[in-house]
Amino acid sequence: MDDGAVRQIKERLDIVDVIGDYVRLHKTGKNFRGLCPFHQEKTPSFFVSPDRQTFHCFGCGEGGDIFSFVMKIEGLEFKEALDFLAQRAGIPLPACSMGGKVDKSKPSLYDIMERALSFFRASLKDVASGRLARQYLVSRQITPDAATLFEIGWAPSSWDSLWSKLQEEKVPFKEALDSGLVLEGRKKPYDRFRGRIMFPIRDVSGRLLAFGGRIIDGDGAKYINSPEGILYSKRQNLYLLYQAKQSVREKNRSILVEGYMDAIRLHLCGYTETVASLGTSLTEDQARLLKRFSNRCFICYDSDTAGIEATVRSMYVLQQNGVDVRVVELPKGKDPDDLLSQEEGKKLFQRSLDKALPLVLFHLTLRRTQLEQEETRRSAADDLLRGIAQLSPIDVAPYLPRISAVLGILPHELQEELDEIRSRNVQGNKEGQDRDSSFPIEKEKSIQKNEEIEPLEAALIYCLWNDSSLRQKIHPHDIFPLVESLPAKEVLAAVFSGHSPERLEEHWRDMGEDMPFSILAMGGAFCESFGEDQDSWEAVSSALERKRNEQKFQALHKKMLKGEATKEELALYWGIAKKLKKR
Repeated sequence: MDDGAVRQIKERLDIVDVIGDYVRLHKTGKNFRGLCPFHQEKTPSFFVSPDRQTFHCFGCGEGGDIFSFVMKIEGLEFKEALDFLAQRAGIPLPACSMGGKVDKSKPSLYDIMERALSFFRASLKDVASGRLARQYLVSRQITPDAATLFEIGWAPSSWDSLWSKLQEEKVPFKEALDSGLVLEGRKKPYDRFRGRIMFPIRDVSGRLLAFGGRIIDGDGAKYINSPEGILYSKRQNLYLLYQAKQSVREKNRSILVEGYMDAIRLHLCGYTETVASLGTSLTEDQARLLKRFSNRCFICYDSDTAGIEATVRSMYVLQQNGVDVRVVELPKGKDPDDLLSQEEGKKLFQRSLDKALPLVLFHLTLRRTQLEQEETRRSAADDLLRGIAQLSPIDVAPYLPRISAVLGILPHELQEELDEIRSRNVQGNKEGQDRDSSFPIEKEKSIQKNEEIEPLEAALIYCLWNDSSLRQKIHPHDIFPLVESLPAKEVLAAVFSGHSPERLEEHWRDMGEDMPFSILAMGGAFCESFGEDQDSWEAVSSALERKRNEQKFQALHKKMLKGEATKEELALYWGIAKKLKKR
């Protein structure tokens, strides 16, 4: 991680200005207050501290620094947030070569992609060159305004029109090749995209990574995409997610389709939560992308056989990644673009959306005919059970009676069959790991966000984090008994590890752990409740010590009343009582 860039960004950007772009903030004392963007509330409980450069919500507990906020609100990983904030701060980040080494002499591939997009968009508007493309878009009910909104362009039919333009702008051939825009011919380079309507593909933070091209002039595949390479990985991106992510968060659902035109049509019809999978097989990376913004997804693939089978596979990938999925079944032979282009299309689509089936019921319905035929019954049942066994028992439980009825077995027999399949799957995974000792096993993160943190404990950690002299004079043995929650204990152990706060912050960023930042933000907000003349450390540590003594006193009191207290425990009881009485 570029620690210098992180420091520069924090020095140059004010968290109040950044959060103010998303939340309407009002000054209240030293801080700013507003409605939390991470949960529904009517009374503002979201506070931003310009002094500490942190935010904290007393309603839902979210908190952290400028990076934590951008990662949460934009659904970005840390490196993406770093790039996002660096651009805002005007701090250049070094581009990386394929081997990951910094090469400052080369122009940015993202800049080259943007130049190509400008060329494609200008070509579409060109009176002569773009005429055929504009006619095609009109035939597909794409207006000039819609083409502008979705940055649609046109790659002229000539062999090297883009390459000639890039040469004029002094773009080296190697960079044009790495960006996937040109190919190396026997005599000279030529354009990858020719005679095609161009759809730009941006990542979740808005960077232009690739293009998809739909042919309307000449021979070739109907669609071609930018190749996998330095910039682009199809499995890690979703078309229109950058434009759709806010709607996905607001509507608490995503709609997943296959193609560019399907996604665009749904957006134009008001379904701005729509994204496209850039292929029929959804990957785990794409599922995790969707999960960042909502736990619900409506899959709406084509109604042909290949589309339906792809829907089943995609549903299981999503469900296994914690997304509640539904399948939208469209009228036979229709894709979303076809349907919504009809006069009553939106009404028909909404009806299909309202009737969307959950995963298990859709899979059961899909295999219903095969289950009724003797020659296909066994294979259809195996396929159904293998799919369902991938899900948690909680997800499957509501549908067990219906599945058992269709299969003609008792519910407990069905449960036994599923348990057996799950057992075989687990055993197979273990054997696979044994055979390959290098198999990467992802460890569960030690710091869990769902465990509630006591504000006093967070404040204690914040005081130690913020004051190096305290860390030197306070012994850990005196502090750890005051802290109960596991996440707080782990952050406290890190603070006492001897590493600087800057080094710890870098480590947490690299590990993708946001709980420490949330704890520190909570602790800082709590410390502000003390007056300026009051020692925060003394107030917090004394309050925690008294609270823990009261807890011990109550526990010993119960044992004493039952006659179960030992001589040592009785002595401890009276000693604690004396301490509490003094206060």
